[in-house]
Amino acid sequence: MKKHNRRKSIILKLIGSSVILSIIFFMIVLICILMILDFFGAKLTKEKVQSNLEYSDAYISATNKYLKDGYVPLQRLLYFHLEDTSLSIDTLYKMNQNKSQKKSREIKTVCEDERVKNMIACTETNIKENEEYLVVSEGHFNFPLATSSFTITSFFNEQRIIYGEIDTHSGWDLAVPSQTPVYSVCSGTVEKVNYTQKENIPYDQSGNDIGNTITIKCDEDYDETYYVVFAHLYPNSSKVKVGDKVNHWTEIASVGTTGYSTGNHLHYQVENENREQLDGMNFIDFTLTYHN
Repeated sequence: MKKHNRRKSIILKLIGSSVILSIIFFMIVLICILMILDFFGAKLTKEKVQSNLEYSDAYISATNKYLKDGYVPLQRLLYFHLEDTSLSIDTLYKMNQNKSQKKSREIKTVCEDERVKNMIACTETNIKENEEYLVVSEGHFNFPLATSSFTITSFFNEQRIIYGEIDTHSGWDLAVPSQTPVYSVCSGTVEKVNYTQKENIPYDQSGNDIGNTITIKCDEDYDETYYVVFAHLYPNSSKVKVGDKVNHWTEIASVGTTGYSTGNHLHYQVENENREQLDGMNFIDFTLTYHN
């Protein structure tokens, strides 16, 4: 009986140890997954990266280097970076970019890279659970500028400080010289032309936070309707009026620094039918080039 009890005790200890090890293993895996989603800091969603201030400079630097060869959203880069911070935003941008097709690479192709293939991020389960913001967007808009000599100064949903105030950016800012032509990105109709400023001066001189804007209703490139807002336009530069039909590369205005602006740049913003702000770069097909 004593032998039986002793054997039973050993078995129970083994079972207990095994359960404890299983719990520890589960907790380690859970922590890694939470780190990928960054529950301890930046949080990834389909459209946005919340709490992105510490990544903004590195991301702007990378997009200025590589955007012309295809757009890679910040959430895709953080999907890997949050698990292995030794992989820089710059390195991950290049790794996730398909230069020949000028867009993001498919996530499973990226996961073939030796630097990431053994990550939890590259497990089938994790990819499936997070596929909503790992999907590669099929853009149908052209870029709003014909020149390649632009500088990105702010990206969609970037947390920043403008004129001493905390601000979450609603679009993309593309810095170019004053009066650089601005083009329609889609086929649609001019919904709004709102010119409130007659001088090309920034907000700290004008005090005018609205500025000159044009809004185009894009309803011919996608199954859904989108609205594109072009802001900070140069005074008296509008080449369209409300109700005009526009196509890809229709010249609509020129760049200025009117409204809530610190210098000459184009503010490019995309909204859905409910006027919710979306990441406008996801809509652009970088293979569409300007032709006179």
